Amino acid sequence: MNHEDRQRKLILACKRGDIRAMETLYRQYARSMFNVAYRIVNDFHFAEDVMQEAFLKAFERIGQFRGDASFGAWLKRITINESLNWVKKYGNRYSDFPANFSEEVEVDSAETEPPGLEPEKLLKAMQALNPQYRTIISLFYIEGYDYREIAEIMDISYQNARTMMTRAKKKLKKILENEK
Repeated sequence: MNHEDRQRKLILACKRGDIRAMETLYRQYARSMFNVAYRIVNDFHFAEDVMQEAFLKAFERIGQFRGDASFGAWLKRITINESLNWVKKYGNRYSDFPANFSEEVEVDSAETEPPGLEPEKLLKAMQALNPQYRTIISLFYIEGYDYREIAEIMDISYQNARTMMTRAKKKLKKILENEK
């Protein structure tokens, strides 16, 4: 049985209320969904809460999963929306940047590191951005969404997404230059 067949079987079991199937999917996706939430929420503990809420929402709505996209993509969208809702509600009132950040959050240097820049420095600089800038950079560069998708996710216009990205990149560049 290939991966897609196993996924389909697990999802069907979840739709029937099978707790073990839910646990299996949770273990399979928890780390990556935590990373998504953390990059947006900017707080280790709240990212855990947001991730848990996203899984609860996904399992409550598993009957709505049609399979148009992969389960992981569907779950990521839910996690992003939960994260954005958290940011709208709490903003920067809660924020931590743990000293051992690189140990806690998976860093894929191939995707995030410009030549000559350490991933930890880039991620630390991103944490200094306001929530909207941090979110749009994460959605574009880390999650791989295009401007149309970002506009939809963030509930802004396409042009506003492009403008916000330009401003976010300028601000990130300024932060990185000041750290040298």
